[in-house]
Amino acid sequence: MSLTSFVATPDFDEYKERFKQHYKMERRDDGVILVQAHTKGGPIQLSVENHRSLGQMLKTVGADPKNEIMILTGSGEEFMMDADPEGFKLEEEDLAFWAYEHAYKDGRINVSSLVNDLEIPTIGVLNGPGFHTEICLMCDLTICSEDAIIYDLHYDIGSVPGDGIHSCFQELLGVKRAAYALLTGQAIDAKTALEYGMVNEVVPR
Repeated sequence: MSLTSFVATPDFDEYKERFKQHYKMERRDDGVILVQAHTKGGPIQLSVENHRSLGQMLKTVGADPKNEIMILTGSGEEFMMDADPEGFKLEEEDLAFWAYEHAYKDGRINVSSLVNDLEIPTIGVLNGPGFHTEICLMCDLTICSEDAIIYDLHYDIGSVPGDGIHSCFQELLGVKRAAYALLTGQAIDAKTALEYGMVNEVVPR
């Protein structure tokens, strides 16, 4: 017998409870886990807190060998169209710290975790229009509703495009289409997203 034992793998019931403020989770007996992002039960409202939770959730789901396929989606009639009114107060209080912890560190982990920490197939389901749709677009397969609209909001708020959605657009659209979408704030509807190869299927809500 070995002198040491295995380190315990994540327990679904435990992390389902731990992440419940940010994700509703269900898992079938065959290992298909549904992860539904939300804020107070409705569409995601961006904040420093839920931004950090994404990488934490992906690493945890990826470390549980009982998960076989992950389906990742939002809640309600839109994916993410608003920010939490108090969601960036921490940045205002200590910009130097949170510019690194949130904008750089968490953002980098969120993208890399989806690619590197989940050794299972992933299906992204865009349940409606929104920003930061790279969360679903970078899954292995992506399905979107007929009313989904994909765009990068940085142009509209007077900021330089350069986030997870920036990397995602370059990967999926190619350099020229990505540059146009990012530098004009182009709104890409579901039909165009399918034509561009950003999504695999467009389905009724």
